[in-house]
Amino acid sequence: MSTANRGVVYKGPGEVAVESIAYPELALGNRKCEHGVILKVVTTNICGSDQHMVRGRTTAPSGLVLGHEITGVVVEAGRDVEFLRPGDLVSVPFNIACGRCRNC
Repeated sequence: MSTANRGVVYKGPGEVAVESIAYPELALGNRKCEHGVILKVVTTNICGSDQHMVRGRTTAPSGLVLGHEITGVVVEAGRDVEFLRPGDLVSVPFNIACGRCRNC
């Protein structure tokens, strides 16, 4: 896997930059995230919620990586992932669900 990993980073109201960012790990803090996947982004967009931050209508911490609606290729999957395999092309909508809890 390439060591070059870049993202659009929120710097403050009216300011974003493309920066090098850390390669993701399949982890939640110090423990492995067995129900997650890592995607290589094929395409993304900046959605309305990101635009609210950039335009100063809502707050966000400086350094937040924008672009959470993506299409990507699965490069790594935790052992609990049942229906996706490395190489699969997937789309990630804005709504996030674990598929396990009552709210899902």
